Amino acid sequence: MNFKLLNPRELLPGLAGCILLGLGTATPAQAQEKFYWSNGSSFSNRIVEADERELKYEEKKGDTPHKRTEDRENVIVAFNAYGMYLIIDKLPNDPETSRMTLKKFYNTTGCPTDVLIRATPLEVIPATIRVEGEAINFLNEAGKSTSINKNDLVAIIYKNGSHQLLREPEEAKSFLNSAFDRVRRYCSSKPPHKDPPIPDDEKETITKIPEKPPGKPTLNEKEYQEYSKKALIVVEQFAEYLQVIASRNFSLNERDAAVKNALKLFLPDSKIKVSSKNRKGISEQTIESYLKRLKMLPYGEVQIKWSNIEYVDQFKQADDGNYYGRIIGSQTFTGFSETGESVKYSDVTRKDVKVKLQSYEKQVDGKDEVNWSVLLGNIGVVEND
Repeated sequence: MNFKLLNPRELLPGLAGCILLGLGTATPAQAQEKFYWSNGSSFSNRIVEADERELKYEEKKGDTPHKRTEDRENVIVAFNAYGMYLIIDKLPNDPETSRMTLKKFYNTTGCPTDVLIRATPLEVIPATIRVEGEAINFLNEAGKSTSINKNDLVAIIYKNGSHQLLREPEEAKSFLNSAFDRVRRYCSSKPPHKDPPIPDDEKETITKIPEKPPGKPTLNEKEYQEYSKKALIVVEQFAEYLQVIASRNFSLNERDAAVKNALKLFLPDSKIKVSSKNRKGISEQTIESYLKRLKMLPYGEVQIKWSNIEYVDQFKQADDGNYYGRIIGSQTFTGFSETGESVKYSDVTRKDVKVKLQSYEKQVDGKDEVNWSVLLGNIGVVEND
């Protein structure tokens, strides 16, 4: 079962030497040796030699390797099968020295845990990734569950040696250079990896599904994990709709369609609590009223971003057979002037969203099968800055 987070339009009808970065989701055996061009393209090949102007890489035709030549200035960074990377600017110009450097580079092994590299402020975060969508939920070194928005990252680092760059290679290079010493210190000083312990208050909800109420359908372990991930994605989709609805970069038709589609994510009569730095107290509105007002805000442009999306209460099955949980996230609201040059209003609010998994029957090949809908409920205010 695959769940895709759509972008807003789709939602409508180097380093001083080499460094360990395990980035991606494949196993070490599947992780590819790869190098990236300045235009963002990548080749799954091994670089074997370099001089001042050119580099040579190995390309296999069947079982036979062939050497190919490329202008050195076109290539930004190379990765080995363990997630190590080498910024090409730092590769020696002498062919013999570069061969020795590359041989050592391609045999260097990886970090003991996943690592996240955040852009601003620059931060290297050891992690055990649990759920990955637009937001990444992970356990930190202390074993505490937390999350970060993927848009805030330069790279996601996985302990298995696969890799993923989240910025264009030219942009990512400066961040990776700056992060090098921190990542090297962490990766070279850590003992063999052991997953951080799961907090006691999470063990039951993560590893054990509540007992099934008599006569009611229930989720198996695999389905429980899949729908838990899907619920996070649905909250992220709602956040994407909010940006479309509030932004003048979209047409009125697109914004109206986003309102309709956002409402489909919610249970009937769901409400949202709203706070503001400009007034005391918290008001409550229906979701529909809130979305329509959002479209009419008196700003030249509006940005709405959600981050740190994670579970407060994991799903538990109630007596009615449905599952109920609660997800929390930070909403950053920024309203700009008509010219877009200055900020007229900005705040950050922690919101909690009630989520319901509701079962329904569907006929497949003449047989009744149980499926589950993910529906959002009331949204509350936890705190605001």
